[in-house]
Amino acid sequence: MNVLKGQGSVLTIASLTEFGERYSYYVIQSLLIFFLIHKFNLPEAKGASLVGTVLSMVYISALVGGYIADKLISYYRAATLGVAFMIAGSLVLAVASSENLLFLGLSFISISTGLIKSNISSFIGRFYDKTNATEGQRDFGFNIFYVGINLGGFAALCVASYLSETYGFAAPFYSSLIVSILVLINLIVGFFILAKHIKEVKINLAIVAKTILILAVYFVVVFLVLKNPIIANVAITVAGLGCFIVMLVSAQKKYWRNVIVAFIFFALSILYWALFFQIFISVLLFISKGVNNNLLGWHILDSQFLSFESVGVLIFGFFMGKLWLSLERKGKAVQDIDKFNIGFILLAVVFLVIWVGIQLTPKGQGVPAIYMIIAFLIMAISELSLSAIGLSLITKLAPPNYVSLYMGIWLVTLGIGGKLAGVIAQWAPVTGDIHSIKTGMSEGLQLFIVLTIVGALLCLLLRRFVIAKR
Repeated sequence: MNVLKGQGSVLTIASLTEFGERYSYYVIQSLLIFFLIHKFNLPEAKGASLVGTVLSMVYISALVGGYIADKLISYYRAATLGVAFMIAGSLVLAVASSENLLFLGLSFISISTGLIKSNISSFIGRFYDKTNATEGQRDFGFNIFYVGINLGGFAALCVASYLSETYGFAAPFYSSLIVSILVLINLIVGFFILAKHIKEVKINLAIVAKTILILAVYFVVVFLVLKNPIIANVAITVAGLGCFIVMLVSAQKKYWRNVIVAFIFFALSILYWALFFQIFISVLLFISKGVNNNLLGWHILDSQFLSFESVGVLIFGFFMGKLWLSLERKGKAVQDIDKFNIGFILLAVVFLVIWVGIQLTPKGQGVPAIYMIIAFLIMAISELSLSAIGLSLITKLAPPNYVSLYMGIWLVTLGIGGKLAGVIAQWAPVTGDIHSIKTGMSEGLQLFIVLTIVGALLCLLLRRFVIAKR
């Protein structure tokens, strides 16, 4: 395979950027529920709700980040601005001593992820479009980029718990700060190396002023949403209604069937992610209180359990990709609705494994770590079943002139799912002694399993309709 001119520089700078973004994000996300409960003494229910709100704003912020990049300052500049926000957020969280500082830091983090994550990948895609890259060259580049993403998250999950337990909560946030500063230096150097790929988008004072105004107004909105649960509920509801209205408007006579199918997928997406995101809330809380963290003489720190999901994605991702391609070549391509079904079924197995671990463990003992490891590895396969659906699904279903808006709706479904995750996490209370903790989690897991089965059954019931209407 021929190497494109400039590909090495683009991939190096982009992959290092995404490594740093994922590192900083997962440091914060893996510790957030503990940070809220132990540092700020929030009740577990309130902490779970706030984590859900942060998850929702991270994904909804991608809409604002995408608009700023597409219409104003370019993908690269938007990502650079996002790193500056990440630096500010990490610093504020490291020194936060009041709830206002907490909400300030989380606002910076939420917006930073929205500015970085989708835009840096779009920058790579734009590079390949301009250079007329082959499919092989494009796939190679995105595979390298994908490794950077997962290594960043894996490094964070391995380091965050150790730093917080050894040196306190400020330490992992300072590590995030250092990594973010290095990423900013990487991007600044990149401005000179990749100048011709960046400066094609000209900016002027009016564009700068508009960008500042949009971010300032949106920052205030995010801050208020994070600070006030009522405003958060209203904002998420308005976002959901807005998406519904967009879909109604787009449902022209010729495309109404596609719109119905898209609506079904969006609803399933909300349910799936509300359950999946329990790994950052109820499951993580249970690990901290109801799991025996020792395995073969190795003490696994609480947030480090999440790294097994990242490892699973790295290990199984290659094989899953090969499996889908192999089935497609044989004329047995797996339908998108079937991938959703597989995701729900495997998620049910995840919760079932944890539930079985609770039932088989003596009353006064924590659940053996091996059950959680198995659960997280299965969860990785569940995530991979859905990982390739988003963009390809939208491009297939969205009516003409509505592709970008439908992509935005897809991100909003993840945001709504994140918010709901904080709500349903309260169905699995982990308070009291070890017996009460296991009982509360067991009851919550039963409800989660029921919801995943409902999702799987909906996929089966709607399968014929979805396939027939596409």
